Amino acid sequence: MSIRSGGQRLPWRGATAKIAAVEASVLVTTGSALLAGLLFGYCAQRGGFCLTRALSNWVLMGDTAILRAYVLALLVAVIGVHVLELGLVESIPIRPFRWLANVTGGFVFGVGMILGGGCAGSSWYRLGEGALGAWVVLAGFAMGASATSVGVLQPLRTTLQTFEYAIDDQAATLYGVLGAPPWAVIGVLVVALGVWLVRNRPEEAAHGKWRWPVTGAAVGVVIVLGWYLSTLGGSPTGITFAANTGHLLTYALVGYPNRATWGMVLLVGVAGGAALAAWRAGDFAWRPVPGFSSVKLFAGGLIMGTGALVADGCNITQGLTNSATLALGSLTAFAAMLAGGWVTLRVLFSSRG
Repeated sequence: MSIRSGGQRLPWRGATAKIAAVEASVLVTTGSALLAGLLFGYCAQRGGFCLTRALSNWVLMGDTAILRAYVLALLVAVIGVHVLELGLVESIPIRPFRWLANVTGGFVFGVGMILGGGCAGSSWYRLGEGALGAWVVLAGFAMGASATSVGVLQPLRTTLQTFEYAIDDQAATLYGVLGAPPWAVIGVLVVALGVWLVRNRPEEAAHGKWRWPVTGAAVGVVIVLGWYLSTLGGSPTGITFAANTGHLLTYALVGYPNRATWGMVLLVGVAGGAALAAWRAGDFAWRPVPGFSSVKLFAGGLIMGTGALVADGCNITQGLTNSATLALGSLTAFAAMLAGGWVTLRVLFSSRG
């Protein structure tokens, strides 16, 4: 007995084995993406891990607790990713240094995250907490990302991303620019940033949240696991929130991409992990969107989505997942996001004063 596949007759046993292999592959891809998402959503929710909150607390109140969690997460991720490259993961890609796009898109993203009241990753975990405003932010983010990826803003994105700097035809890295071994640069970063982490005055954790060292260490480890788990689902991509958020919109409307990707499934896991964490901590509650603020939230999401696609990623995609590789483009985009957020906070709150 045989069946047809691609115009050819295949033995029944061979066809059954092929179908079973495909099903197993889908199961591994889905399972690894959900696991990565669940872990990130749980840890981010329990730690209140959000770049918008980190910047706002620092600029407006001088509280650096969440900012230190971010820095610690980055240090842990940098070390972990380079350990993975010793043989656990075959090849982790380095994002290109598209300097004009990284700076422009990163700054625009920083503006959007302040207006939207949350960064890309925190919007997804706030969705799991029951914050209805997160739906508004993510709808705007998806539309901005889609318009910039395949829509009316695609020519602008393509033009900005043509300005690229490489070293010997390879993507530029921090250690490549410095002409030093990767582990030497990592050692300097650990010492310099470690001193800043230790010297800062201690701050109390927000009520019911993890303290910043726990949050930073946990998120950093999850970022590293994200790189490893994504290899089980195909090529290594790590934990991202930019293009995949836009894909959720285009996939439902026009069937693009033509299948659910690892990154799209990851987002479902993030919301689920955050919901579990919020439920266990008693933080879950349906929170309505207050009146006119929905317009501001949508606009912030729209600006974030646009900036993220121009910059090649959001504050997690570029700021943690790919900055962990010490890619110069990712580090530049992250710095531009911080600058955009800082300027926006200063403009908004100085005018109120």
